[in-house]
Amino acid sequence: MGIFNRVLHQLSKHKIDITENKTHNRLLAQIDRYGSLIRLQDERQLIEVLIPRYNDSFQSMIMGVDLYNQQLIIDELSPRVINPDALIGETIVLRHQHNRQMLKISSEVLDWEADNRCLLLHLPEQIAYQPRRQHARLSLVGSALLNTTIHPIYGAPWYGSISNISESGMRITVTGDLRGNIEKHQLLRKCEFTLDNGQTISCQGRVKSFHYQGRPYRRTDVSIAFEKISDEDQLSLQQLIEQLSIAA
Repeated sequence: MGIFNRVLHQLSKHKIDITENKTHNRLLAQIDRYGSLIRLQDERQLIEVLIPRYNDSFQSMIMGVDLYNQQLIIDELSPRVINPDALIGETIVLRHQHNRQMLKISSEVLDWEADNRCLLLHLPEQIAYQPRRQHARLSLVGSALLNTTIHPIYGAPWYGSISNISESGMRITVTGDLRGNIEKHQLLRKCEFTLDNGQTISCQGRVKSFHYQGRPYRRTDVSIAFEKISDEDQLSLQQLIEQLSIAA
């Protein structure tokens, strides 16, 4: 009950009547709902912060879970943002991975406390860890090989083969060294590949990770998340994965 007693002490500063049974039960429900965030604060765990207008991610720590004001307080971002008060009104994403579970929440920035070097966020309603992969990923190595063409925002297209695929993304192998032309979270304006029936899947994508290997030949493996994929293409992709899964 250490977390309960600490939160109880915090709320008592606001002169809330904590002796009433209804208030007690409501407090227990809130502690249960936000227990994951409170534990991350207690354990001083690093969390990943994603801001839509930045390509790179940031790190921070939870400094407080204010149940009275319904605010989440996080430490100054690292690397440091030059004008953190410019983030007020933006919706940012916080992520934390534990084993194969991912905590992912979106929250609006309410304020920047310059004295304490903290960002104040709106406390979300739902907090829960979810399986990191929401869709089964199908390996295509040694199976039905699909080729793909990736068009980055700048530069020449990348031509590669798909090593595995799911409804939400794919991992591709491109011959050569792309390290000078690729960044994590980079937007890809078009990802295209053609199915056996002749239908072409076309959507935007975003680089989730990449890895260069020099042996046995120079190549770059790139993990891509699909974005802005049409309902028709999504359905066709789902059917392809089901058919290949049965055949395997």
